[in-house]
Formats: sequence, C-alpha cells, structure tokens
Amino acid sequence: MGARERWGTGCIAVAHDVRSMHNVGAIFRTADGAGFCAVVLSGISGAPPDPRIAKVALGAETALPHVSVSSMDDLLAVLEGAFVVLVEQHPRAVAVGQVEPSRDLPVAVVVCGEITGAPARLVQRADVVAEIPMFGTKESLNVSVAFGIAAYHVALQRRAADQGLQAARGRRPVRDGVLTTGVTQGQTPTRRTAPVDPSRGRR
Repeated sequence: MGARERWGTGCIAVAHDVRSMHNVGAIFRTADGAGFCAVVLSGISGAPPDPRIAKVALGAETALPHVSVSSMDDLLAVLEGAFVVLVEQHPRAVAVGQVEPSRDLPVAVVVCGEITGAPARLVQRADVVAEIPMFGTKESLNVSVAFGIAAYHVALQRRAADQGLQAARGRRPVRDGVLTTGVTQGQTPTRRTAPVDPSRGRR
C-alpha cells in the first residue's frame, strides 16, 4: 500500500537508520507539533513502545501512527505516490528554504543516520534533496533538529501562516512530565539549604 492510500495528502515523517532512540522520540514529538499524520521507521530505527522514545516524545509516539519497515524495498513501497523531501547534504541539494512541497500529494520528509547518510536509492527516489545551510564551524546538525527545520518549513508551506499559534487559541493544561519553569510537573523543586553569607557582595 502506497503513501496516498494510507495517508491521503498528509505529511509523513521518515526516519531511516536513526540509531538513537532519543532522536526517534524527538522526531515523533516534532512531527506531531508540525501536524504530520504518521511516522515511518525504517532500517535500524527503533520503534515504540520503548521508554527512551517515550521519554522524549511525551505521548506523541501514541498520538501518531507509525509503520516499521526493515528493507529499502519496503520503504520505497511505502513512499510510492508521495512527494519525497530528503534532508541530506548532496551535490544536487537545494537550500531547505527553497523547497516547494506538493499540495496535491502526500509529502514525506526523510532524514537518515548521521554517520552513513542517505543510501543512493533513496537519493534517486527523492523529488527534492534539501540541505540546511550551516554558517558556523560545525558541518551538520543533530538529525532530529534537522528534521524539525525541514518539517516546519513543509508544514508552513501547506498551511496558513497564522494557524496553530498557542497564544491565539489558548495554552492547553500542562501535562505530567513536561518541564515548567525548570521543574518537572509532579516533582518538588530543589531548594538551597546552605546558609547565605550576609557579607557576600559587600565592598
């Protein structure tokens, strides 16, 4: 079953050979925030249920359906009919801000393991290869951060610019486990117990 049959014209996150479970969890959370409809996990990428994914995803791993495939053939079959945006440093890449995703097809934003990069077959399949410009001393970003930049670019291209703003629609209640002002919900804040020197700061 191809992407259109599964998800219509929605957006799909694809993590191929992403070894870190924490990065997989971050991709789930970011995909949910960007309004994606599913996550595809391929190659060696781990899948829920896993406490390391849950720790970072904060429930997004249960809110978004996911599909796990092991082979490149299976991944390409899942991507059939999708407009594929591959986030990768490549000679034919364009800057991520130049990507114009299809509005009529499902759009898959694909990231791959940071060490090995994207397999040649995936590069060939991509409708566009998107590269994130690097202006500092480092040559690349964490894979989940790179996914977030590309995912939100795609999401904002396909939605009204003012949709989804929490300030406009009101914030939801804080959930257990979400950090608020430096304290995890449900935990007691750590207080300083050592006495303060009254002469400190005097001249």
